[in-house]
Amino acid sequence: MKMKTTNILIAFLLLIVLQSCKMENTPEEYFDISALNTNLFMEFGSKDFETMQQNKNANQLIAFDEKGTFPAKSYEDHILRFKVAYLNQSIKKIEDLKPTEETKPMIDASLDLFNFVKNKYENDYVKIARLMDKKAPKETVDKAIADMEATTFPVFEAKYKKLWDLALPYAKEHGIDVKTF
Repeated sequence: MKMKTTNILIAFLLLIVLQSCKMENTPEEYFDISALNTNLFMEFGSKDFETMQQNKNANQLIAFDEKGTFPAKSYEDHILRFKVAYLNQSIKKIEDLKPTEETKPMIDASLDLFNFVKNKYENDYVKIARLMDKKAPKETVDKAIADMEATTFPVFEAKYKKLWDLALPYAKEHGIDVKTF
């Protein structure tokens, strides 16, 4: 009986050690999670606000929490409880990647970009959303969006380019087929 308990204990400890020493991720996981996932930003800026307006008009502006998805109360609610929440999930996935000497620069560039966008959502986007929620004149909203884009896009594009300058050679080196537009 004592031998059986000892064997079970050893097996259990071995399982814990193997779990804690998780092997590094696959090249596809590194690429998909850190770089390909930037497709979330395809509508970043004015296009994003247009889509939100269309979704609100169609009663499809959503939010989510641990219980599920539901209609957002406002543009601000949608940004904070859908866009930022989804970004937080994406950032967590990037942070969960086990960096290697080869992948650390790509992971760091990805985190830099994702955290930059998250900051824009939490600050600039929320300010514009509040204008939209208060039904500010279209000209006021459009100006706020244009001002945000003027200051944000040069930084966004530099961070995006830095990430992809690392990601594309990584993908090529690891035989990952990437279609660029």
